[in-house]
Amino acid sequence: MAAMRPIPAAEIRERFLRFFEERGHARLPSDSLVPANDPTLLFTGAGMNQFKDMFLGRGTLPHRRVATAQKCLRVPDLENVGATPRHHTLFEMLGHFSFGDYFKRDCIRWEWEFFTGELGFPPEQLVVTVYEDDDEAYAIWRDDIGLEEARIYRFGEKENFWPAEAPSKGPNGPCGPCSELYFDKQPGQPFPVREGLKALPDDRFVEVGNCVFTQFDRQADGTLQPLPQKNIDVGLGLERIAAVLARVPNNFETDLFVPYLRHLEQVTGRRYGADARDDVRMRRIADHVRAVVFCIADGALPSNESRGYVVRKILRRAARDGFDLGIERPFLFEMVDVVGAVMGDAYPEVREHARQCRSLIRSEEEGFASVYRQGMKRLAAFLVERGASEGRPGVQRGQRPELLQGSGEFAFQLHDTYGFPVDITRQVLLDHGMRLDEDGFEAAMAEQQRRAREASATSDAVFAESVGMRLRDLGVSRSRFVGYELLECDATVGAVLNDGRPVASAGADAEVVVVVDQTPFYAQGGGQVGDRGELTWNGGRAVVVDTTQQDGFWLHEARIVAGTLAAGVRCTLRVDAVARRATERNHTATHLLHAALKHIVGPHVSQAGSEVSPERLRFDYTHGERLTDEQLRAVEDEVNDVVLSATPVVPQIRRLEEARAAGFVAMFGEKYGEQVRTLSVGDYSKELCGGTHVRNSGNIGAFRIVSDSAISAGTRRIEAITGFASLDASRRDRQQVAELGQLLKAQAGEVIGRVRSLLDEGKRLRKELQAARAADLGALAQQLEAGVQTHGGVRTAVFTSAGLDTKEVQELLTRVRDRLEPFAGVVFAPGDDGVIVAAAVSKAVAGRLRAGDLVKELAGLLGGGGGGRPELAQGKGRDASRLPEAVGRAGELLASLAC
Repeated sequence: MAAMRPIPAAEIRERFLRFFEERGHARLPSDSLVPANDPTLLFTGAGMNQFKDMFLGRGTLPHRRVATAQKCLRVPDLENVGATPRHHTLFEMLGHFSFGDYFKRDCIRWEWEFFTGELGFPPEQLVVTVYEDDDEAYAIWRDDIGLEEARIYRFGEKENFWPAEAPSKGPNGPCGPCSELYFDKQPGQPFPVREGLKALPDDRFVEVGNCVFTQFDRQADGTLQPLPQKNIDVGLGLERIAAVLARVPNNFETDLFVPYLRHLEQVTGRRYGADARDDVRMRRIADHVRAVVFCIADGALPSNESRGYVVRKILRRAARDGFDLGIERPFLFEMVDVVGAVMGDAYPEVREHARQCRSLIRSEEEGFASVYRQGMKRLAAFLVERGASEGRPGVQRGQRPELLQGSGEFAFQLHDTYGFPVDITRQVLLDHGMRLDEDGFEAAMAEQQRRAREASATSDAVFAESVGMRLRDLGVSRSRFVGYELLECDATVGAVLNDGRPVASAGADAEVVVVVDQTPFYAQGGGQVGDRGELTWNGGRAVVVDTTQQDGFWLHEARIVAGTLAAGVRCTLRVDAVARRATERNHTATHLLHAALKHIVGPHVSQAGSEVSPERLRFDYTHGERLTDEQLRAVEDEVNDVVLSATPVVPQIRRLEEARAAGFVAMFGEKYGEQVRTLSVGDYSKELCGGTHVRNSGNIGAFRIVSDSAISAGTRRIEAITGFASLDASRRDRQQVAELGQLLKAQAGEVIGRVRSLLDEGKRLRKELQAARAADLGALAQQLEAGVQTHGGVRTAVFTSAGLDTKEVQELLTRVRDRLEPFAGVVFAPGDDGVIVAAAVSKAVAGRLRAGDLVKELAGLLGGGGGGRPELAQGKGRDASRLPEAVGRAGELLASLAC
């Protein structure tokens, strides 16, 4: 047996997959980080996620044994990333799975052979754990493998059952005991005393693998019923295995992370290993930039909602660490190429989408820079005020930092007013040895905190039943889509659902979901909305308002107009042809728009999302600045050139590798199988697309851009129309110009000149009016000054004048204040919709009487409110009948200056 030696991570991954291929396992690709057809998961967090149906005996894969290297993302312990040896957001799980095939004996034997034979782990440095009641696994380790009993530990359901504590706490559904494999870093030392031991101490033992034996179905009463199909779910942590083989103290010093640390050394001029706090920051950046690039490459873009919220939070944490390392410019986007160099061979999507990743990350960094600087300045002042001093990075295990009183409310203020992430506030406090007042923060921002918790959580209901699962359990056949060729077909109803559950039948006015064996209705996907239309049968009719798809079942959302619909009924489905053709025009135009943007704006432009409907198209693209009018016109002209060229639009089924080699562009965030549908418009546009399209570019008719706007940092949105919608818009434009001409008594070609003339005339009249008002304000200022009194050495005045607006009131007060220093005055301006209240106070007086306090009280007397700065404030009251009372109170407040 070969001695344990360092093995590159890429080789470990390949050895694992090859090892299990040789033992009858199908090698399958990693699933996307964005799970498809699984509402229970925010991100893919385990290798088994994509095989849930197979574990339940409902899947359609032709394999009973599979092996994968799965990219996973988990974010419950962000504060530990970089501060501990083995915490990560993104990590790789090497998994092999059995769906009702082999079980514990083969699983355990192969695990042992892989670690000791393939990787060269010394047997004397391996320790295993089993569930306390799992005598079968214990016996296999002891008798079949020959492991001495001193190296086999039994633990309870919290440590050695999946899901953890399932027997006593749930959730219900498939579950089972597990056996974990550990590497002993201190061979020869006495083993831990078993009495009272709940888990192996992780400072000595490194978990490198976990074998889950899914053999039970937990019932509602807590009983564990044996499953008819026993499954194997094994997960090995690639990062941990690489660290053990390399004999380094943490995962970050393996070849999976060292390139990032070397890059950061060059950027910062600081040496990794020289300063503990800098080391934590460098490790955290290395982890986070990997996670962000993988998320964006899989279509999870930074935003303020759901997955995007998590991605933005991770990115901003890394950016903040860059600031602390002295990097005063965007730098994370430069590390996209490092991710590609390290991970691109195994995960080509990080190279294919590198351009989009760089653009989006740079824009996020630029947008965050000002937010961060403002927030850190205020946070630093707050910490100085509270006497907090900087401590060590992170929080040591077992230690609880001191609570900083008032920090919760302050964190909310930073977040709500300045957009400063509470996550960073929390980390800065930890860096200073303090703890955020979580209760105070949650009390101030309960709804936002709820969203953050939801965005960071992964559902425990791993086997939550979907509509597709229910339909399969009923034996309903999956739907066959015939809508590329047909807009009408006959079919048999497989199921009628109400509120997601099958019903025997449904009658008039019922809102249902109808599943049929074949359909011409396109199901929402790839940015294209679902088809609408009608479904008819003998004696009945239903209006289809939308179509979606789940697990191969086409779900027609419908309202029954007449008759009764039930499973087994023969029916006819008709797509709304007008709406479908309009959608096709917009969809093909979206492809042309994408190509035109690349030609006109630059090759860095990439799709970041789209929505195609009968009414219009929406196209999101990566670009950091507003397009000029000339660029928009050029894009619009180029698309229309292709439309007028009447080029055939050719769909074709190809192998994915063949399509990529031929230059077809994969859509951002989409997941593809081995066979893909390609769509080409001559040589101008070549994309992978499963949507419906026109047969010739000339069918688009006309293309017109309606708007171009920013939707987030580095991402913009173009909305456009085609065909009859474009024609209707042109007609409306002509009609509006004609109506303007009638109003202005001008011909169509004279309208612009006439409008300019009117604008010039309006500008002249406004100047004359301002001059007249200025003279009036001068007279009013003299009246105000005539009523000035002196209290405590301060000139004071209360003045009332009807018809003034807020700007005029403020100008009147500041004019008098600047001439009569020191001064404090209040002006009331009653009007049709209430009473304007304004106050002005000299700077020297503001310490004794604040303008904002004056306005708040006086406007409150009038049934309104207001406020402002200590020296100038304004508000409004609604109840003019109480004006005399407010005037009297103003005099009393100003007279108090004499006290």
